[in-house]
Amino acid sequence: MTIISKTKFLEFKSAKSPANKDWYYVRRTNDTASHDSAVVITTLIKTENGYDFLLFNTNRPPLSAENKAKYCLESPAGLIGDVDKNEDVIECAKKELLEEAGLNASKIYLELENCATSAGLSCETLTYVTAIVEDDKIIQNPIDDGGIIVERFQVNANEIVEYLNNLNQKEISIAAATVCGIFYALNRINLIIQK
Repeated sequence: MTIISKTKFLEFKSAKSPANKDWYYVRRTNDTASHDSAVVITTLIKTENGYDFLLFNTNRPPLSAENKAKYCLESPAGLIGDVDKNEDVIECAKKELLEEAGLNASKIYLELENCATSAGLSCETLTYVTAIVEDDKIIQNPIDDGGIIVERFQVNANEIVEYLNNLNQKEISIAAATVCGIFYALNRINLIIQK
C-alpha cells in the first residue's frame, strides 16, 4: 500500500486490487489493528413512555457541498483513541456522549464490532453500542463539534420507524450508521423488557 496524501485525520492511499489494479481509498489516522476507527452510540433515554432515541441533525460539509442534503440525521459518535491511544470503546462512548449530549450513560451494551462503513471507499470500521440514560439531566454543556451538531432531539422508540419513513431526505439524509444502531437498540429494548 502507498500513502498518496495525509492530513491530521485522514490518509489517501492506494493498494492493489485482486486484478492487480490500483485501488484508492481513505483511512482515518486513529484507526489501528487493535481497535475500530469510531464508535456509534445509539442512545436510549428512559422516559415514562418507555424509551426515546437521542438524535442529532448535523451539518456535514461533504453532503451540503455536493447538494445531497442540508442536514444529516445522526447518533452521537466519536473517534476511538483520537486523544488517548489506549482508550477502549466503552470509555470512548461515555466520553463522547458526555461531550456531545451532556449526558451520563447508566449502562452501555456492546452490540457489534468491525462493521465496515463503505468498504470500497474506506477501511473505516465501526463499533456499535447502545447507551441507556436513566437520568436525562444535562450534567455538562454539550459541544456543537465545530458547528457540526445543529440540533438535538428525541423520538420515542415506538415512533422511530414512522419518523424515519417520513423524513424529507433531500432536506435530511439519514446516516447508515444511525439506521444500523437503531436496529440494534430496538432489539436491546426487547431484551430489557423480557428480563
